[in-house]
Amino acid sequence: MENHGVVLGGTDMMDAYQRFETLEFCCRTIVNAGKLGKVKYLSDEQVASYVNHIPRNISHFMDVEYPSDERALRTEMVNIIRRSCDQGLMISTYGTVSVRWRNDDFLITPRDVARWDILPSDIVQIKNGMAEAGKTPSRSVALHQRIYQLNPHINSIICTQPVNLMAHAVSGTKFDVRTIPESWIFLQDVPSIPFGLIYNDVDNVAGMFHNNRVVMVENDSVFVTGDKLLNTFDYLEVAEFSANSLVMASAIGPLKPIGDKEIDDLRIAFNVG
Repeated sequence: MENHGVVLGGTDMMDAYQRFETLEFCCRTIVNAGKLGKVKYLSDEQVASYVNHIPRNISHFMDVEYPSDERALRTEMVNIIRRSCDQGLMISTYGTVSVRWRNDDFLITPRDVARWDILPSDIVQIKNGMAEAGKTPSRSVALHQRIYQLNPHINSIICTQPVNLMAHAVSGTKFDVRTIPESWIFLQDVPSIPFGLIYNDVDNVAGMFHNNRVVMVENDSVFVTGDKLLNTFDYLEVAEFSANSLVMASAIGPLKPIGDKEIDDLRIAFNVG
């Protein structure tokens, strides 16, 4: 309603609230992206392709076991999800967390459950490529599985859509982490890949995480990986903080990044990259 307000409807109060939260997130992303460049919108064909890539034939297994180490991981995941929601790094309708459990088996968040309502019992166990019976994992479960298979050093993954990182993702603006030494040390350089690639070329995307801690997906999300889940959350927090700094600084002038020589000095001093 022009010069008045916004009206949203839903099947119930929770549905209406989630729609409103998602609309507000979308608007903030567009506003921030406009500060960096021109917003690049998805075509109808791209949206349809995204919907069609929802996994529909997931195999399930019965006789699920929940030993103490598995239950502890579920609790840790829920704590990180709620912390992410509290800090604006996730919203109710988007955000995926997974943690390696044993070998290539892992735990992952479910689909169609409000993120701040997720309980340990909602988390989905993935074993031998199959999901525990009665639960539906995140639509990106295949990529998470392949990342763990190809990258033994990775034990946790967070995929989400913070507004400032997404401002870069929807404007095609390079997310340059060479702002302050800490940002580069934690994240190194962050590559960006085209929309849809995480579903159409899973092996190559998963292989990128051998040398990249963070990968941005245009008009989609950001994937952050790490050893322990708390470390992965820290990387996400640093990434969104850095993106916010770039959005805010755009009002006063272009970024003056740390130079290549200084980056080489950081590589040697901190044994990174």
